[in-house]
Amino acid sequence: MTIDPPAAKRRKDLEKTLRLFAVATILVFCILVSRLFYLQFVDATAYTTTSEENRIKMLPIPAMRGDIVDRNGVTLATSVPVFNAYITYLGIQNGDREAVVQKLAQILGANDPAITAEYITELFKKRQSRLYEPILIKSNLSETEVAMLEERRAELPGVVVEKGPVRYYPPVEGSQIAGHLLGYVRQISADELKQYGDEKYRPNDMIGKTGLEKAYEKYLRGQDGYQQVEINQSNRPIRNLFTHPPTPGDRLVLTLDAKVQKKMEEAMDRTLTQLQREHPKAKAGAAVLINVRTGAILGMVSRPALNPNDFIGTMDQATADYYFRSDPPAGINRVIQASYPPGSTFKPITAMAALDAGKLDPREQINCTGAYWEKPNIRCWTVHGPVDLNEAVAGSCNVYFQEMGRRAGIDNINRIAREFGLGQETGILLPGEEEGLLPGRDWKRAWGSSYANNRYQARMREQDKKTQEELANAQTEEEKAKIQKKDMSMRKLIEREYRNDLNYWPYWQPFETYNTSIGQGRSQYTVLQLANYIATLANGGTRFQPYVVDRIETPERQVVQQFGPTILNQVSLSPENLALVRRAMLAVTEQGGTASYLFNNFPVKVGAKTGTAETGRAGDNKEKDYHGVFVAFAPYDNPEVAYAGVVEYGYHGGSSAGIVARAAFEAYFGLDATNPEALVPFGRVEE
Repeated sequence: MTIDPPAAKRRKDLEKTLRLFAVATILVFCILVSRLFYLQFVDATAYTTTSEENRIKMLPIPAMRGDIVDRNGVTLATSVPVFNAYITYLGIQNGDREAVVQKLAQILGANDPAITAEYITELFKKRQSRLYEPILIKSNLSETEVAMLEERRAELPGVVVEKGPVRYYPPVEGSQIAGHLLGYVRQISADELKQYGDEKYRPNDMIGKTGLEKAYEKYLRGQDGYQQVEINQSNRPIRNLFTHPPTPGDRLVLTLDAKVQKKMEEAMDRTLTQLQREHPKAKAGAAVLINVRTGAILGMVSRPALNPNDFIGTMDQATADYYFRSDPPAGINRVIQASYPPGSTFKPITAMAALDAGKLDPREQINCTGAYWEKPNIRCWTVHGPVDLNEAVAGSCNVYFQEMGRRAGIDNINRIAREFGLGQETGILLPGEEEGLLPGRDWKRAWGSSYANNRYQARMREQDKKTQEELANAQTEEEKAKIQKKDMSMRKLIEREYRNDLNYWPYWQPFETYNTSIGQGRSQYTVLQLANYIATLANGGTRFQPYVVDRIETPERQVVQQFGPTILNQVSLSPENLALVRRAMLAVTEQGGTASYLFNNFPVKVGAKTGTAETGRAGDNKEKDYHGVFVAFAPYDNPEVAYAGVVEYGYHGGSSAGIVARAAFEAYFGLDATNPEALVPFGRVEE
């Protein structure tokens, strides 16, 4: 049975509820009014200040990067003002972002296929922590691109066009030169930002990546300025409030001679083109000319060529492949970043080692019968008959120098080679210099032990795998027992061969001395090391540190730092023995020498040595694939410059790198250029 409460009680409860609701409503209203009063009057100043700060931006003014010029003031690298396109992620409303990106990609991608909407979106992702900063999309805009961006400003919020400097490497008499030496600049990477954080780099900054641009970055970059501006809702400046001008970077004055550099590059290009008729793999080379009295670099060539202008802005896939994935890759400076077997250009070292040890009488004749009498009976390129020092160097006799190597011994050979700087960094202030390899007892001990251990471990792994497979396929316990017994026998055999390996591979063998004496075997040196060794021989035994920057200047031409000759060491050979070897190298360019055809009737006397070096590369034909190596100095009577060059797969040094040497000497001494095809039939082999 249901009982209803009295009507009076129901009314009383309802009134109580309404009163509580009214109180709550009044309380909420009071809170809102109080907050509004606080925002309107108490905190108004703070919000006004924040609003003002949001409209004021500090924009960087990039500094002009310092110029790089040759010894005579010829400009090799400079900076020019261009228009650049930037986009600020937070300057675009979320709903408009995709449309803005698509429109920007459509405009800038018309002449640059690498700039797509995906490319711009990827830049946003890489800059997640700094989306408030402008992102460089494209530099060096064309007039058409600038006009289109300005016309469509209303459709492109967050996009701005600003004027700024871009690196430019001007041509010298029609073509850009010294690309590998100069290096190039690119936008700074995330890793570099962390590395140079205290140097005040920003994500859009350009930084030297290779060559001189990298080595002298702190001098070249200058100091950015800034301007304080008022911006509108589209993140575009509308009023300049304050400007602090930038400080331009310092100027590098090189020891390089642009005239010599250009002639060397032209000669290398012609030589490679000619050689490819008979040797299709002859696509790479390197050459350097150095002042023997100071160590100053006058010319430095590496091929395939590198044009630093290719690295400005976006790079298409074909260009990227050319520099980093092609064979041979064009991105390395082969003068310092690649090492080569020296071939017969090493023979003067062997001669000096034997002379210094008192084991060589320059008048003594050694009978060349076409092969050395000690095993493994390494052949000579011809039968010379009896030859003395001059004749052996002039004719590049393998038999003579193997015998001199045996007499001197590998320890003396290594000592002399090291005094001349082989197998060690030259100290040139350029990034990425290779050390090369001067093989000897210590190297063989380390290499041989490693080889024996690796061979042992590989054979044991192979044995483990084979045994496990056989056990898995075994059907009976008897079969398994036989497999395990066989496995134990094989392991004992491997252990025995390992002990034999340890008693052989770490120890220097006589045949290795014979190979090293003629520049074959494991020897690997950079072109700059070869040039500096010849410079040291030519100047009487003083080894200088090679250098390529003469001085650093302010934009007003005040000297910041002056560079000059730095002596690394004095060789231990007597002046008389050095003179004997120089005289033998003169015979190379005289009648009957392996480079006589190159310098016949040349007005300057030249000392030289040709080389034909086994490549040592997998898959190469040992009978046909050789690098051409050439070293020289001039004038013979009072040397000023030394040269070294390599042409990969150039076969003979004289008819490959020797052609470039002649061009270098002609340019340096101000002589008329000679048609190289009139000097020598390409592909000629004489050693």
